[in-house]
Amino acid sequence: MEKVKTVRKHGNDFVLRILSIIIAVIIWFALSITQYPTISRSISNIPVTFSLDGTQAEEKGLSVLNKEDIEDISVDVEIKGMNYEIGGYTASDLIASVDLSSVTKEGTYELDIDVRSSHPTDRVTITSITPATVSVSFDKITEKTIPVTVDAPLVTAEEGYTLRDTTVTPNELTIEGPQNEIDKISKATIDLKTSMKITEETIINTDTFTFYDEDDNVVTPNGVTLKNTKSFDVDFVVYKKKTLCLNVAFENTSTTFDKSSLPMTLSEDELSIATPDLESEGEEDITIGTIDLTEVDLTNKYTFVVPLDDDEVNMSGEDQVTVSFDPTGYSSKEMTVSSDNFVLLNKPSGKDITFETKKLSGVTVYGPESVISKLTAEDLYMQVDLSGVQANGSYSKLGIVYSPKYNNIWGYGSNELQVVISDISVSDDSSEAEEE
Repeated sequence: MEKVKTVRKHGNDFVLRILSIIIAVIIWFALSITQYPTISRSISNIPVTFSLDGTQAEEKGLSVLNKEDIEDISVDVEIKGMNYEIGGYTASDLIASVDLSSVTKEGTYELDIDVRSSHPTDRVTITSITPATVSVSFDKITEKTIPVTVDAPLVTAEEGYTLRDTTVTPNELTIEGPQNEIDKISKATIDLKTSMKITEETIINTDTFTFYDEDDNVVTPNGVTLKNTKSFDVDFVVYKKKTLCLNVAFENTSTTFDKSSLPMTLSEDELSIATPDLESEGEEDITIGTIDLTEVDLTNKYTFVVPLDDDEVNMSGEDQVTVSFDPTGYSSKEMTVSSDNFVLLNKPSGKDITFETKKLSGVTVYGPESVISKLTAEDLYMQVDLSGVQANGSYSKLGIVYSPKYNNIWGYGSNELQVVISDISVSDDSSEAEEE
């Protein structure tokens, strides 16, 4: 019996303890409502959330430029409310966000920070927020492709060579960033400070460049990134300097005529060029054109374009040369050349050659006055070249005036002779054999 009483006694104590706790809570609750109905609290380090979702800024394609400045921002707040509702509040019970309702276009805004309870049924009043605003910059993110240039003033060619061209690969750069920053940039320039003298093509790889505006002022943009390119190859192309010694050729001249005796002048005797052939000689003789001597009366002028290869560069700037003659001390006269003074060149074998033209009158001869004044018919000959003629028939061939005695005269005009070609007869063969 004694044991039963002890158990009952302990059971009564446990019930009393539970009742005491309940009564204490009721009393505290009653006192909270009656004696302390509202309280104020300070809560620190509430993280601020930032989102463009569903805002006008998002609809207009705006982006935040200083996002990194607001990612870690937090606020301290003073709140007021019922003691039984906010008495245990911590930072996790409050939500802080940036009000973006006023953002409608590009620019920098001082935006309010809103704070509310994460418990919709709690009656909480925000009495202060520190900081109350945050500065946010907005702009449209766009991209642009700009040219890439090279500035390498200390890279030059050795003596006898020339730096023909400097190219960069790639020669364009695509950049992305805020539109107002992108609009400032006109080009990217690779500024090479390397000093060198080169004699062959040289390539330098670099990833250093500078942005410039359209007035060649340096631009340091904010928030601009490269879309694709990370480095560039700068190619320095070297050409060799070369001197061309110019001259002209003459056609329809006799085998004895001295071309150097002509009183001829070229407007340019030499031409400076640059060639990609780095093994070529530094000087070369070239013929810029051909003149028909039978058309020269010393009043003529001939203009020739200097022939260059497609990859050669004319450094002199003059690509045409004029050939003229000085008639001082020269004269002309008309003479007659008889068939006795007709001379055949390159006679076809096994053929009989006869001249239908017995003499050629009115032949105009040019030369120095001292020679023309004493030139006689016996001094004058006319040669006919039969190269390439094989078939029988009558041919009109150009006769070239010359003199075995004087090598500085020439005939002017088209002096044509009629030549007949036929097979050699048997009797003719016997006669020729006896003559031999």
